[in-house]
Amino acid sequence: MLLAVAALAPAPARPADRDNCLLCHQFRGLGRYDAERDRLHVYFVDPDYVHELRGPHARLACTDCHERTAVMDIPHAAVGPVDCAQVCHLSDPVGLERRFSHANVAQMLENSVHTSAVLARTRFAAGPLLAEGQAQCLYCHDEPLFRNPQAVSTAWGAPGGRAFDRCNMCHAETVPVDIRYYVRHIAARLQPARSTLEQAQACAVCHSDPQMRQDTGLPDAVASYVRSFHGKAALLGDETTASCVSCHVAAGANAHLMLGPQNPGSSVYPTRIAESCRSTACHPGSDPKLARTAVHLDLQSLRGTVEYALAAAFVALTILTFGPSAVLVLLELFHILAGRHHHGRREMRELTLAVLRHPDGRRRLQRFTGNQRIQHWGLVILFALLALTGFPLKFADRAWAAAVIDWFGGLHTARLMHHWAGIALILGFAAHMVYAGWTMRAPRRQARAHGAGARPGLVRSIAALPMWIGWSDARKAVQLLAYLLLLRREPPTFGRFTVKEKFEYIGVFWGTTLLGLTGLVLWGEQLSTRLFSGRWLNLALIAHTYEAFLAIIHVGILHIVNVILAPNVFPLSPATLTGQTPVAELAEGHGELVAEVARELGVAAPPAVATGGSHV
Repeated sequence: MLLAVAALAPAPARPADRDNCLLCHQFRGLGRYDAERDRLHVYFVDPDYVHELRGPHARLACTDCHERTAVMDIPHAAVGPVDCAQVCHLSDPVGLERRFSHANVAQMLENSVHTSAVLARTRFAAGPLLAEGQAQCLYCHDEPLFRNPQAVSTAWGAPGGRAFDRCNMCHAETVPVDIRYYVRHIAARLQPARSTLEQAQACAVCHSDPQMRQDTGLPDAVASYVRSFHGKAALLGDETTASCVSCHVAAGANAHLMLGPQNPGSSVYPTRIAESCRSTACHPGSDPKLARTAVHLDLQSLRGTVEYALAAAFVALTILTFGPSAVLVLLELFHILAGRHHHGRREMRELTLAVLRHPDGRRRLQRFTGNQRIQHWGLVILFALLALTGFPLKFADRAWAAAVIDWFGGLHTARLMHHWAGIALILGFAAHMVYAGWTMRAPRRQARAHGAGARPGLVRSIAALPMWIGWSDARKAVQLLAYLLLLRREPPTFGRFTVKEKFEYIGVFWGTTLLGLTGLVLWGEQLSTRLFSGRWLNLALIAHTYEAFLAIIHVGILHIVNVILAPNVFPLSPATLTGQTPVAELAEGHGELVAEVARELGVAAPPAVATGGSHV
């Protein structure tokens, strides 16, 4: 049998496999089913790990850890567990034998929050994770690979991929394998041994286990971390964001000496946590109040707090704004499918055509000026860019979110684009406010030019703006709902803008203000924490997230339906391109505007329109 295996084996193992264990263990199917314990033992060892020197144990022989007497016979007798704290005999690059042991690490753990006694009494929902006698190190450690040395090489001032050039200058022909291995071993230690997500996964073995949390009363800190700003960044590939070790281990300290939050020496002790947040790797220069920000923001555990109340208020706001608007859209769709028509529809269409045939009719029925159309498309572009670069953070655990971020060139580039698109939106909003203020002055200038009495006050000037929602709009909204519910024979008609358009405009006004302010607070966290408590970042994050979601569903569903998918404007309302609204849309939704322009131009109305039917 062994001769057959040897005949099928590829080239002999390299000298790194001194005991020639890979002769058998390189086959992926090598394993044994243990009927007594109902489990499968897999004995496969990746040969590339040894041949390519991919990890810190790649230069070790199997018998450096396993007792030689236990593996001398083939098939092997029962092999006992490995003691990670035993003394190893290693060879350095020049061939000298050196002794090494992890016994000091075991002693460190006894002085940490993860003592052997604590780990021994830890219970798991799926039963014991380690076999009897196995090293407790395996709770956190598997067999790690070396981190990518190309990324580390930049810390030495060398471009990526050239970390070994200086060594290979002299040693390329003599000991290239040794040099590459030892430089990798050192370079990998310039970074954490695990990626940010791998660290969270290691911590989740215990801290997300239901049985362990029930016994200790600890929250699922890993789940709340993944839902946090840092965790979502890690899900999207950011290796520079804070990991579990970044906060729970002081800068430069040993992770095996991690202390609990109740220990005064812990990096997350209430009086020391600010030092962790303000480290040079995280938020240097920020105020100590930054520590009041909740890294593990779990709203379910914050009942009765301002954060929870704010989130609940936004949920209610979403239901009360999106809900009625969605109901109106669905009811209108039902009326279209049912083919319902109201009295005077044909006559209003004829009046609209008559006005458009007038030499000045098309200009007078233009609902959007060139300036307004430029502002609109600027808003469209910035909104789309902000949504594409910001919304993936809310669903960072979805595959499409990572794909979108990668399409933008990575999270760092996407953040830059999001920040500067936000600045552009704020500047555009300010410009629109100047434009609205200039528009508001027009009635006052006209009153002065005609020698009228008192000019309109500020409140009346604001109320006269074309996009302002007044009492008449509220009354027409009720009439529209009654018509759609079959409680009214005729729908209300509107002027230049319908109540739905005005409502969307107010939503953009409110959303841009809130998103702009909260975005600036989050972006400038160092200045923000010097002015306010770190809890303001919690509130800003909640408000920014929920308002962005509200804006997405309004624009992505309701506005798209109204300006693209609605039958009167499909496939796209030309009003946003040329300012001209389709005849059907003018007649159906803007009858008051058509009738007003017809009277001013002296266009004769069909009899049903001229008699002042309720549809006009």
